[in-house]
Amino acid sequence: MMTSGGVARDQDGNWIVGFSRFLGICSPFEAEIWSILDGILILLSKGYRRTFITTDNLEVVQTLTNMDLEDSGITVLRRTQRILQSEGEWRIKHISRDQNSVADRLAKLSLSWKSSLQVFDEAPKDFTDLLQGIK
Repeated sequence: MMTSGGVARDQDGNWIVGFSRFLGICSPFEAEIWSILDGILILLSKGYRRTFITTDNLEVVQTLTNMDLEDSGITVLRRTQRILQSEGEWRIKHISRDQNSVADRLAKLSLSWKSSLQVFDEAPKDFTDLLQGIK
């Protein structure tokens, strides 16, 4: 069973919004694309139009930045690339797995809830130490 999750922070590392989603059966690649798509859509709904997107999945970074995906069989991938190209100013870069620990932990929350998209306007209380360590 796959989940996705992410967090948006300001330039000082402060929490803007977090999210997680239970996906069910899909590939890790698709789960990472879902994380990026959910993050973009949430940020757009809050009025953000420019941001850096980070992921610990190098294949996702390369796919979203280097390929024409019109013929891709993965619908969420095509949709994500279309939004990246047409809505706002987005830059995507690869980071280490250690730097992505908050997003990974948010994604794991969905394993127990098995619910669709959950949005966190404030960091869950048990995330405080983790957030302080990566500011």
